Amino acid sequence: MTTTSATHLLPARKPWTTILLFGLLLFLVYGLGAFWVERYSGSCMFVLPGFFYALVTVLAILKVQRFGVGVAVFLPCALVGLAMEYYMEWVTDRALLSLWGVLGWGLVYLGFGLAADLAYRLAPARWSERARAILTGTAIGGAFFFLVLLALTTFYDSTPDTGHLWYFQSGAPLSLPWLLVNGAFGGYTAYAIARNA
Repeated sequence: MTTTSATHLLPARKPWTTILLFGLLLFLVYGLGAFWVERYSGSCMFVLPGFFYALVTVLAILKVQRFGVGVAVFLPCALVGLAMEYYMEWVTDRALLSLWGVLGWGLVYLGFGLAADLAYRLAPARWSERARAILTGTAIGGAFFFLVLLALTTFYDSTPDTGHLWYFQSGAPLSLPWLLVNGAFGGYTAYAIARNA
């Protein structure tokens, strides 16, 4: 079976403009998750839109083909998120245990991108571009589950199984497979878009 690199299938742009474009798109997806999904679906902004997080991130990685693109795509969420997290969780609600939780959330966002970068880079070279994209999307879903669980249990004085934490404790039998499968679908869809663009 022959494989075609997705790099040659999308129009060439300067890498920083592509990364910025996908970073802003991911920020929009994340904002919709935070303010629309939670309000109207009763779900969690980290769990329900997992497909879209993977789609945007993997598509950027396939387009640019450089290590660090995943981290760079999550950079707008991490940087803008610092101010939002500070105001909402520290100033308004006083939900965080310490101010370090604000910085911690920024690092969590970058960790999502790092998981994508590592999965794509460490996938065996003999794998097809499609398999690497699916693995990368799955890694994003897994990173979302485990890094958010870590953040919710260390940055907050939370009662177990309440709020977002429910999706990562009692709701884990649904949330973890949901994120992994949707991440895989997002990775595959990114591959299909890159291949057919």
